[in-house]
Amino acid sequence: MKKILLAILTCWLVGVGTAKAQIMVGSINVDSLDIQYIELIGFNRSTWEASVWIDFGRNYTANKSSEFLKPLNDHEWVRFASVVDALNYIYKNGWELVNVYVPSPDAPRHYVLQRRSQAVK
Repeated sequence: MKKILLAILTCWLVGVGTAKAQIMVGSINVDSLDIQYIELIGFNRSTWEASVWIDFGRNYTANKSSEFLKPLNDHEWVRFASVVDALNYIYKNGWELVNVYVPSPDAPRHYVLQRRSQAVK
């Protein structure tokens, strides 16, 4: 009986340790949506942090959208260190960069990302 409980506990701990974070925008888990493309809009605010938004097809407007933040722990969120930090985080969650564009000279860059197929992961 002890061996069975130890095996179950070990499997649970391994599962918890390898679980990937989710891409949360406000209270919406973008990873759980049936979508293939998202757009990351971001700019470096300073040398140590960036502001990042994600458009996932729900009437994005920068002044009304929740900023995409990096999870620090279960209850705290922080800004990403840079836009590249946010892109690396998104890649680890199963998305890959397919295009970058700047809609106007003074606008932030827009990064179009596509969900990677399970075979690529």
